[in-house]
Amino acid sequence: MTPTGDPTETAPAPAGTPPPPGPPDEQVLALSAHIDAGRFDLIEQTARRMTEQWPDYPLGWKMLGIVAAVGDDLGQAKTAFGKYRSLMMAQGEFDEAFQFLNDFGKSMDNQDKLRQAALTYQELGQLHISGIWEDWGERQLRDEGISVMRLQHDIEQVAYLIETGCDAPGLEAVLGALTAVYDKNRSLIDKGAPNQKIRIDMADDGGVLANFDRIQHFHDSAPLSGGALNAELDWREIEEAFLSKDIPLVRIDGFLSDDGLRSMREFCLSSTIWKKDYDYGFLGSFLDRGFVSGLNLQITHELEDYMPRIFKAVALTNSVAFKHDSVIGKGLRLHADPARVGINLWTTPDDANLDPDGSGVIVYDVKKPEGWDTNNTSDEARRYLDEAGANPIVVPYRANRALLINPSLFHQTDKIKFKTGYENRRMNITFFYD
Repeated sequence: MTPTGDPTETAPAPAGTPPPPGPPDEQVLALSAHIDAGRFDLIEQTARRMTEQWPDYPLGWKMLGIVAAVGDDLGQAKTAFGKYRSLMMAQGEFDEAFQFLNDFGKSMDNQDKLRQAALTYQELGQLHISGIWEDWGERQLRDEGISVMRLQHDIEQVAYLIETGCDAPGLEAVLGALTAVYDKNRSLIDKGAPNQKIRIDMADDGGVLANFDRIQHFHDSAPLSGGALNAELDWREIEEAFLSKDIPLVRIDGFLSDDGLRSMREFCLSSTIWKKDYDYGFLGSFLDRGFVSGLNLQITHELEDYMPRIFKAVALTNSVAFKHDSVIGKGLRLHADPARVGINLWTTPDDANLDPDGSGVIVYDVKKPEGWDTNNTSDEARRYLDEAGANPIVVPYRANRALLINPSLFHQTDKIKFKTGYENRRMNITFFYD
């Protein structure tokens, strides 16, 4: 089943269905010749003719998207790439579409075309989610159900989108379906068990499919003309402090510009990209699953400009974000990450934090040893730290505080004490470099 919510979505063809007829060979050869000659005007003309006469053939949409993106027509690029991606999925060409979008996104990123790269990575994230839908998403919902934590979050988020005037299609129907599932199971819910699964009757509760594992709404946080990072900070001093410290950990207060903080916060509140459940009662999102925007990419580029001795020597390997449940009050367990440099950023306003001396992170002055399996349990990490005589460094939560850190230092989320309510959920974002 293909859920609704994406106007570019094309339902997968039944097994054994032949591919739709494409343009004649001379059209494809003409397009290839225009590409070799670098004639973007003729590429666009030919690609547009293909999309009009053979709308179910992906090549025309792909080339139209490339021309539009290079020419800064982002509305046309979004439509074309969305149609290309959905057609490729419908024809089972997941790998080819993934490779193209990944390569094109990187090429735009390298040219500092941040919005184009973000647009392409967004389609890549949607492609990834669409690609596992048939084999995993619907089956998981049918066989395992949805966690109480995830259900409560999704109800709050969709209600927030409706209240703030979001025009994504189908929101009212999704909210109704999610609320109906919660109300029907209210007496069975144990609020102390965030990963308790609510079983779904696919005949009666199928409306939750539209939001379960798909990006129903993506908030376009574009690059900011005034800059994403706080230009008033002494970035060279911060850079020197990190490079010279025995324990590579530096607090950066006021990390983002005022506009950057507002935009990043709205991106996290509004984008329906929170699809990964964690045992301790929080949700995650990742770079290739939709946690990317023009603003995200602008931050990575400005870090290279402001602290070149650190960030020009490494490359962004992942960006992840976590959104926590205020009642459960737990975050990441003791662990160490396989990266050389990390930026860990908090975005929820300070007035939501009920513990100004805590709710942040505890970092230990010991790095993971060579060969340490990052999947090792927190109990194994604790034993290792005890044997090493590690000392904790408590960093309290502050809105717009970032930690510049070597992620191979063992660390864990401190006890979280935040107000309840959707906009009060603690959110943290990490950029990993290696």
